Amino acid sequence: MKKSITLSLLGFIILMMFSMLSPSIIFAQEAQDSVKISQSEIDEYNTLKKASKQAAVTEVTEQDGTGNDPRAFANKWTPNYRYTELDNGLKIQDINLSGTIAFTRNLGVIYELPAAKLMDLSGVEGWPDSLPSSAIGMGDVSLKFLANLRSLDFFYGEGKKKSGTFVVGTDFVLPTATNKTLAGNSFKIAPIVGVVVDMPAYGFFAFLNLYYFDVFKSEAAPKTSLYVGRWFYMQPLTPPGKWWGGFFLMPEFQPVYDFESEEFSFWIGVELGKIISEGNVAYVKPGWGIDNNNPEMTDRSFSFEAGWRYFF
Repeated sequence: MKKSITLSLLGFIILMMFSMLSPSIIFAQEAQDSVKISQSEIDEYNTLKKASKQAAVTEVTEQDGTGNDPRAFANKWTPNYRYTELDNGLKIQDINLSGTIAFTRNLGVIYELPAAKLMDLSGVEGWPDSLPSSAIGMGDVSLKFLANLRSLDFFYGEGKKKSGTFVVGTDFVLPTATNKTLAGNSFKIAPIVGVVVDMPAYGFFAFLNLYYFDVFKSEAAPKTSLYVGRWFYMQPLTPPGKWWGGFFLMPEFQPVYDFESEEFSFWIGVELGKIISEGNVAYVKPGWGIDNNNPEMTDRSFSFEAGWRYFF
């Protein structure tokens, strides 16, 4: 009898323990299944996010495949190398980490971060032997905030298929140079006003105007009062396609007037680019100063730039 009671009691205890553990086992299994479902959802979300990102790049590049149109804001990275010779014999080499951040479809910032800057002063006439003939470091940072005034868009041409857009903004030049020889030692601001219009054969013309003045500067720094025009015309040369497709040409004209010295100079650059694939553009851009014959001036006599634009 005692043995029967003991077995019954043992069976009851086992049954109670199983009843208590069963919900935990079931819950653990459900949690495991839930984790599996969540991971699946995460994978699906990442796939959709990647597709959405690619769709955004496709949409922007359809509007501006070269990455040069001020009307089409997009997230892109534009590292470049630039070599410049000035009329006074100064030679400058820059490595810039540039790009664009699109806040909205009509508002963004174009940044230029001078990762490295080398200045060779050995060719400057009258440069004192007691001073270093070269300087290396980081130059000034430029942040151009731009906005498209879409409410003022206008249309023209046959069937009103071509459009024009007004652009406004401000360029902030920050005195971040690590050596006073590498920059002007002043914080400068330039209001930007311009217009961009469609041209025949899928081109466009941009007429941008900037006026630089210093907000504050070091005592030794010269005063800034400078007009800079950036007028450029982009023209596709071949339609997108095979290896020979996607070439474009973009001449740029820069009239510059210094109100302090009352000197005028003119520079022209010619950008030749190639759309390698959707969202990838490589380019070279030689440039020359026009009628800048005063050797004492710091106008550009020659420049060369090579870079890459990557949309993301």
